[in-house]
Amino acid sequence: MSYIIVFVSYPDSLTEYPVQCFRTDLSINDDVIVRRADGKLRTGKITQLKYLNWDCKGRIECTRSECSFDDKGNLILPKGSPLVSGVSTAEIFIKILRTRGWIPLKSKQKTFRLVLAQKNQSQIAYIFVRRNGVDLRLYKATGNEEIKPYSFFQSSSLETALVRHSLAHTTFNLYEGILRFATDFINNESSLERYFVPQGAADKRTEKLKFVAKQSRGEDGIEVIGEYADDMLYGYHCK
Repeated sequence: MSYIIVFVSYPDSLTEYPVQCFRTDLSINDDVIVRRADGKLRTGKITQLKYLNWDCKGRIECTRSECSFDDKGNLILPKGSPLVSGVSTAEIFIKILRTRGWIPLKSKQKTFRLVLAQKNQSQIAYIFVRRNGVDLRLYKATGNEEIKPYSFFQSSSLETALVRHSLAHTTFNLYEGILRFATDFINNESSLERYFVPQGAADKRTEKLKFVAKQSRGEDGIEVIGEYADDMLYGYHCK
């Protein structure tokens, strides 16, 4: 699963192929090394960068300038590839929050991978990390709350704001946006409303995949959605 999806084209093809990407420092027209689903390495050019949270079979290993060749002309990948850069995964996002003092909690709901909490002068904030998104909740603080690491999250009747963000189809890096919220909350910013406008979409399909599903439904009466539509169009899985 990759939050950032890069579409690449190869020198011998006009088709764009979506692949996983774990770095935030790439740009359109960058030359990259792609490991295809069959394990082979190809040099491609980035044509699109999107936040889709798809489970593609191929992935970006590195940029063309970061690799080298041996004396026989074989491609040598840099140590540690696929290279990771920036806040590109949930694991990196969670690690940064914890280094900033956010406290991990457990939840009885399997929907959440982890819950992180913190308290400022007047409120308690909870960040719920899901497989396909991040939720935020604010509660009014009464002054005697204690946040115990790895205790179970307990809902409160003093809830003041909540929002559910989806990773797919965001127009900016949602993880970076939530980190900005975390900073503003700790700094007791008075206006946090902008962080409670829902971002992204629960439906991960692009307009092209929706069209494929619609065409399939019209031809044989079976609607192809989710991973099946993706397999039919690109040969990868979208879960």
